[in-house]
Amino acid sequence: MTTSPLTDSAPTEAPRLSDALLPQATETLSPLDISHQTFGRRAFGYDRGAVRGFLDRVAGRIEALLHERQALRERVGTLERELEERRQSEDEIRRAVVAAERIGHDLRENAARQCELLLSQTQTECDALRQAAETRAAETEAAHRARVAELEVAYRDRLAELERRHHDLTLERDRAHAERTTYLDRAYSERHADLSARLSAVRSEYAQFVSQYRALMQSFSDLSARHLPAADDSLPATTPVTVLHETATVDADDSRPGEGGRPPLVEQTFA
Repeated sequence: MTTSPLTDSAPTEAPRLSDALLPQATETLSPLDISHQTFGRRAFGYDRGAVRGFLDRVAGRIEALLHERQALRERVGTLERELEERRQSEDEIRRAVVAAERIGHDLRENAARQCELLLSQTQTECDALRQAAETRAAETEAAHRARVAELEVAYRDRLAELERRHHDLTLERDRAHAERTTYLDRAYSERHADLSARLSAVRSEYAQFVSQYRALMQSFSDLSARHLPAADDSLPATTPVTVLHETATVDADDSRPGEGGRPPLVEQTFA
């Protein structure tokens, strides 16, 4: 045990780090003492101004060193308190480490149990999800088959309806075709009968005209024979006479009449 030189009392205490690190003063000397220090006069002594300046510089430096020593003592005191606190907390740290190890062990065991429990729950949920998926797949397959069957039935019904409509349309078309054919046949027969009647009328008119023409020509020949001069009489040459008359033959299949709906005329010349 040592006594602190900075205090008059000398209690017994443990050695401090500040006593070992900081230098100890043998007497008290403050900057104020240095500043107010006076010296006796002698002949041929030192320059008083230079001595006073040096003393001021020494006083300032001593004051700075004292402040620095005080700061160092405070810092050392703080560090010693922190060290003491840390020494006191070592046991608590050890106990905390032991407790942490025990807690870690317990946490590992709890984690292992929770992991096993989670694995068991996950496996259970996985099995439930797999079963639900299989059930849903079966339901979807059943619904798909039912829909396919329904579509097949609808397709057959629609196909039967279309075939029935096609049959009805075919029958309607055949009926319309038959009616059109019957109408055309009847119209053709009526037109043919009309044209045949007209042709017969034309032929009758033509035959009547020819007979009248022949009778006229015969009468003309008779008159000519009666009024002709003798053979030895010199008569002027006669001028040929040209007569137009209708053709005698008309094709029964030719339904194209001449101008004015009558047979075409034929030119015939008589000397």
